Amino acid sequence: MNKRIKGIVLGSSVLVLLVGGLVFLKLTDKPAESSSEEEHVHGRLLWDVANNEDIAKVTVKKPDGESFSATRKKEKTMTTDYQTQQQYETEVANYYLDGYEDVPMDTTGIRLLATRSYSVNAAATVQENPSDADLSKYGLDKPTEVTFEVDNADNVHFWIGSRTPQNGYYYLRVEGDSTVYTVEAFSAEPFLKNASDFLGTQVTQAQADDDETKVESVRVERKDLPYDIYLIFDPYYEENSNNGMMALHVMQEPIYCLLNVEKSTAITHGLYGLTASKVVQAHPTAADLTGYGFDDPFATVTVKTDDGKTQVFRLGNTFEEGEDADKKTYYYGYLDSVNCVYGFSPDDISYDDVQADSITAKTVVDFYVWDIGKLTYQAGDLKLAFEGIGSDQQDYVLKLNGEETDTERYRLLYTYLLKTAAEDLVIEEVAPTGDPLCSIKIERQDGKRGTEVAFYDAGGMKAYVMIDGQVRYRCRMSYVTTLIENLKIYNDTDKAFTMTW
Repeated sequence: MNKRIKGIVLGSSVLVLLVGGLVFLKLTDKPAESSSEEEHVHGRLLWDVANNEDIAKVTVKKPDGESFSATRKKEKTMTTDYQTQQQYETEVANYYLDGYEDVPMDTTGIRLLATRSYSVNAAATVQENPSDADLSKYGLDKPTEVTFEVDNADNVHFWIGSRTPQNGYYYLRVEGDSTVYTVEAFSAEPFLKNASDFLGTQVTQAQADDDETKVESVRVERKDLPYDIYLIFDPYYEENSNNGMMALHVMQEPIYCLLNVEKSTAITHGLYGLTASKVVQAHPTAADLTGYGFDDPFATVTVKTDDGKTQVFRLGNTFEEGEDADKKTYYYGYLDSVNCVYGFSPDDISYDDVQADSITAKTVVDFYVWDIGKLTYQAGDLKLAFEGIGSDQQDYVLKLNGEETDTERYRLLYTYLLKTAAEDLVIEEVAPTGDPLCSIKIERQDGKRGTEVAFYDAGGMKAYVMIDGQVRYRCRMSYVTTLIENLKIYNDTDKAFTMTW
């Protein structure tokens, strides 16, 4: 023990002798209300582990019979020098709950079991040589029992009782000393938690920037939907991403559609960085899982990746917590690769209420204008057949019905087509009758992809949008009539195209 600590202990011992009777009376009585004038002083040094990383193991036994332990594991990590920005390898001591290696942990919280109380002074001395009846007054007849296993030193063994009438302190005894002391709540509270309190709510890690794993497919099955939502990766959009603005996945079910990249990412990549609101139960039994509703789940999400892995995430029954206006609803959630049940708020996930039309792009065509080799518009007897070759507007050679034409006029007309507002997703099968009001056929120069779009009267001032032979959307009839008027004035360059409808 260094000279400074010896001085504190000796000085505090005199002070304890002088005021011990008063402290004993105050802490053993049960006053009607705690006094803010009562003061604790740092007293006897109860134990001191010179280096908290010398604690190899912490074992906690609760009054209700539950017990858990955390074992130190020394690990290599890279540290950056803030002045030179050079990285070097260091060794750190992390602590992990024994028996919970298959469940994400709150390693920061677990570490407090060793770092919070490796050196503890008594706040006050309460009673020497207490009887069994006295111990029950302090909650030390049924205490929380804690053991530190320390490298090259004796174990530290102590018992924590109840909170004192004066908030902020707990009663405590140390092995080898019959005296009852108080210690600050700061030192005691980490050991009063249950093992589940040290489990983490981040179920999976976010996808790292250098992780090139691709999500090949996602299927969402839900009780309240008459269809599945099935999304697949399309390599075409990886090669032709238009500067990253296009989603790399498309919808296959309930209908083929392009996806809105901002809205669909939570569905395609929602199992990366999956975070719950609360931990419900680690290591559930089969009967537990049935009780949470996972035998007949509200939602099932199946994600396949190109590394051959399949993950299944389920939402079971709902439960409520909180009082009255503060009451919140949660889903029981279970990821098959993590042996723990969690509580998910609707804000934590998107799978509970996603619908097909909430993630689609509402985009009819998505070709980059200078990639197009052939583009044909037809409305009744009017036909504009464009053919072009080139990589940008400067070198693009364009012909209309076999004769050269202006590329800017062509680009502006195509811009209107890109603006097609596919407002309603049509999931049911529709077979429109009669001839199309207008049709468009597009082929890329490289032949990699093409599409055919046709507009049909849907009644009610609406038009069906048929893409590659399948009705997928409804749009406003005014859009189609404006498109046809723009086609009619294409060759009259004195007239500007109408870009609104």
